[in-house]
Amino acid sequence: MSKRKSIGPLYTSYPARTMSHWLGDKTFKVVASIVCTLLWWGAYYVLLGVVNFNKNTFLEGSKDTTVNELFKTEGSMIVLGITSVIVCIFVFRTRIGDRQTRKKRH
Repeated sequence: MSKRKSIGPLYTSYPARTMSHWLGDKTFKVVASIVCTLLWWGAYYVLLGVVNFNKNTFLEGSKDTTVNELFKTEGSMIVLGITSVIVCIFVFRTRIGDRQTRKKRH
C-alpha cells in the first residue's frame, strides 16, 4: 500500500493558517479584555458602595451621597479609566488563548 506524499513544512504551515491563528488569538484577547473590564467595573462599583457606606456611617457631619453620585465624580472616572487600561494591558500580556505548540522532547 502506498503512502501519501507530503510536500514538507510548507504544506503544514502556510501564511493564511498563520494569519488565522494570530487573528483568532487577538480576537479572543479582545473579548477577554472586554469581559475582564466589565467585571472590574462591577467590582469597583461594589468597592465604592463599601467606601460610601463607611463614610456615611462613621464620619459625622459628612454629606450623604449615593454610590451613583460617587461613581460619576471626575476622580472616580479617572481611576476607573486608568485601571481599565491596566486590566486590558494585563490581558494582552498574558498567554491566555495563545495557540503555540510546545516543542517535543526527544
